[in-house]
Amino acid sequence: MVSCQECFEKIEEYSYFCKNCGTFTNKSSIENDELKKLYQNKMKTFINKVQNENGNETKVLWNETINRYVQTLTKMQSIVSHPEVKDTIRTNTSLITNITNYIEKSRTPEFHIAFVGAIKAGKSTLINALLGKQLASTSVTPETAVLTKFRAAKDNNYVKLSFYNSHEWETLWKSVHDSKSTLFLEEYNKLQADSEKGKWIGQADKTIAFDSEESLKAEIEKWTSSKQATHYFVKEVEVGLTDFGLPEQVVFVDTPGLDDAVRYRSDVTRRYIDRANAVFACVKSDAMTGQELATLYRVFSNTRYNPEKVYVIGTQWDTLNRPDENWKQQKAEWTKYLKQDDCYGNEILAEKNVFAVASYLYNLVTNYENLDDDSMFEIESTALKFRIRDIEANLDKLKELSNIDFLKHILSTEIISKYQDILFEDLEQSYLDIKQDIQTFFEDVRKNNIQLLDAANSDIDQIQREREKSKQNLEEVQQQRESLVNTLNLVRRSTEKRVDELCDQIKKLATR
Repeated sequence: MVSCQECFEKIEEYSYFCKNCGTFTNKSSIENDELKKLYQNKMKTFINKVQNENGNETKVLWNETINRYVQTLTKMQSIVSHPEVKDTIRTNTSLITNITNYIEKSRTPEFHIAFVGAIKAGKSTLINALLGKQLASTSVTPETAVLTKFRAAKDNNYVKLSFYNSHEWETLWKSVHDSKSTLFLEEYNKLQADSEKGKWIGQADKTIAFDSEESLKAEIEKWTSSKQATHYFVKEVEVGLTDFGLPEQVVFVDTPGLDDAVRYRSDVTRRYIDRANAVFACVKSDAMTGQELATLYRVFSNTRYNPEKVYVIGTQWDTLNRPDENWKQQKAEWTKYLKQDDCYGNEILAEKNVFAVASYLYNLVTNYENLDDDSMFEIESTALKFRIRDIEANLDKLKELSNIDFLKHILSTEIISKYQDILFEDLEQSYLDIKQDIQTFFEDVRKNNIQLLDAANSDIDQIQREREKSKQNLEEVQQQRESLVNTLNLVRRSTEKRVDELCDQIKKLATR
């Protein structure tokens, strides 16, 4: 270990900075041998203490480079969060959170594909189309109110539930009242959800295995649908599928709407966008309103410096009057906005990453043999828009027109086949971002310490001036005292002389 004595770098004329432990001291302390020794011992004790506290380091086995990043950030986490450092500046809370999240992401590397957008933008229907199963909750009313993950399972299909603890629930409830969400409260009371609260808040994670797809679907709906009282108390649902068909590390994530009336749930989605390695932003293809454009801006603002990981999906394009013609017009209009610097940054990327799908049409086609009368009427109406009358003879054509197979191709060639490289690049970029934040933090600490030293030196100078002034006053008093003593001695001698003369005169008169 390098001692502080070996690593002090002079900062201006009055302070020294220790590169090894990131602390500062006054010049006078360094130049004083006794104080210097005490200071160095204190720094050694501090560093040894932090290192001892950091004995259980996180090991990342899947990538040596990420492992080095994690070891570095684990040490920095101990230093930055240590009370002796933490108390020096107040702005490091988010830095500690970012470091903690990075370590957690690296420990269990998962590639997350997030489906985001406004309420009823077709996120869950699109996931169902990609899964080939009707599992994600869909309805004519807002459905998905809980972060829902779909991933591969080895042995059985399962649902894993993570519940809010008391603090998280209080934060959510405060958000409801702060946003004055009367609709939320009305639904909460209507579903008599308060009677369920005591059963679930603070409960440990719960995993349930299923043999039948129907019972699995019912359990998912119970915990994710906004029409079920139980959904209020679960913060995350993980669904494991034995036939997911994608690598174990790849996860689909269905999210609450970005325009959810409850800010807490919208914030969950916004935070998750930054966590995601790819984002499918769903927008109804019939028009991009100001609200929907604002939603997309929020998506891009949360993707930091990686706009290429965002795919803007025009959903429900089969509901347009003339799907082919109308979508070309819509896409041209969308591209005008999305090519700007605060989105994709160029027209080529915007053209490439924006396309339309008809998820519901795809689901109808793949389940054609089991359609009821209402669903049959819907597929017939859609087919007429594409000038198709014989549906059975053109099922493949309708499936192609839904564009889901095209999306699967994009998913396979641009994302899944490269997911390990993308995951590494995302973690590397996150590390560089945190590294910059750490440098900024310690620069703030440096400035903060220098300001304190300035104040301390200013106080010392003031004390010195007062001392000099007191010394000067003392000297003046001393001079005045000496002058007074001399005067008194002169008066005394003069008085004694006059007394002697008077006595002589008296003696002379007495002898006459």
